[in-house]
Amino acid sequence: MREDERIELSTKKESQIADTEPLWNFLGLRVARKTEIIALAAFTLSLGGVLWQIENLARGPVITLFSPDQIIIATADKLGRNYPGQPNLLLLIASMTYVNSGNTGHNAIIRRENISFSLEDREVEHQGDQFGYSDIKDGNLVFHADGPARPFPINASSAVTHETLFAAWPVQCDGATNRCDPRRNFVKWDDFLKEIKITKRFSVTMSAEVYSSGPVSAAACTVRLPDGVVKILEQEQWYAVTCIK
Repeated sequence: MREDERIELSTKKESQIADTEPLWNFLGLRVARKTEIIALAAFTLSLGGVLWQIENLARGPVITLFSPDQIIIATADKLGRNYPGQPNLLLLIASMTYVNSGNTGHNAIIRRENISFSLEDREVEHQGDQFGYSDIKDGNLVFHADGPARPFPINASSAVTHETLFAAWPVQCDGATNRCDPRRNFVKWDDFLKEIKITKRFSVTMSAEVYSSGPVSAAACTVRLPDGVVKILEQEQWYAVTCIK
């Protein structure tokens, strides 16, 4: 048998075998033999791994901010944080708890923390001023500061909690209308007492900003202030109140 006849016969046999084997179509590929099915399975697993890595890379860090169980309402005079000639101002202390549910390697840096609330005549926002912890000494509120508020990291798959003392910061009115008040965020203690005696409640919203990623979803809670609590605030100029989601 000549060489060309053997090649032709072999080709016919392969064609006959192919005609008898079932063919599968997968993403435009025709799969017939067992070895090809194994190769297809390996290809599918590899493709799935690549897609997961792409999704994981695009997802980045995932930061969740939780609302605190309690907030300390206090005054600048009570904490010894007033400047000469400055009126007695409202200060707030809250525990800030974060979770980064991003995958390994997707760490985040919290750039700034804020707490905001509404008064009858304006919206108020305080910024994180000091990190530290609050304590009671001889029946008085004490805040042990360990330094000014600053950026801090949250590693992937971890949680961070700390106490922050929030204080008023001037509003940047450059280029704003004449209605912009640079001291809008500074709340006098007497004005605050006057309002909560009427409203009996105080709602706050915690927020934070992640470096290079933008704001974190805000966490809000509401404080109920019955007459007994308001009376203590009026007398002692501080009180730790429960904050309800």
